[in-house]
Amino acid sequence: PFLVMLPNTNIVLTGPMGCGKSTVGRLVAERLSREFCDTDKRIEEITGLSITRIFSERSEAYFRLLEKDVVQSIAQTTGLVVAAGGGMTIPEENFRVLSEHSLLIRLDASIPTLACRLRESACRPLLLSDDLESRIARILNERRPMYERIGLAIPTDGLTIDEVAARVIEVYREQVECA
Repeated sequence: PFLVMLPNTNIVLTGPMGCGKSTVGRLVAERLSREFCDTDKRIEEITGLSITRIFSERSEAYFRLLEKDVVQSIAQTTGLVVAAGGGMTIPEENFRVLSEHSLLIRLDASIPTLACRLRESACRPLLLSDDLESRIARILNERRPMYERIGLAIPTDGLTIDEVAARVIEVYREQVECA
């Protein structure tokens, strides 16, 4: 379906873990005077549990159900900048709902860049591995077809947070002006 981009359309940043969604999203929200929503943080607030605990004590399937609820909530709101969890747009229903109600922008980064950014992160349950780069590569290979459905992509390798945020705003404005 064709989505008419309105000035208050949600901006949803997606892509692999470590591509900068949360950091860039906060800055974009600040620059556009919008509310920022980090979907993982929202799930932690709803449950009172960390993402790591949800995965270990409940299950990934339970986490994905919570993501679905957050997607529905986002679809009922406008004017947000959203950092979507790395797997949030993979289920077809989530992708469809977000596509119909938001502008999806994928942030990309190379495996070495992602590994460098994620090396110190203990709170990524899907990355628990002795070989971080191989684990990232496996996840990216599994998710690549789903990520590639999102045609608006910004490579983040070698860019500062400010540069990525400026590019997100530029892409958003181009989409609004073309509507």
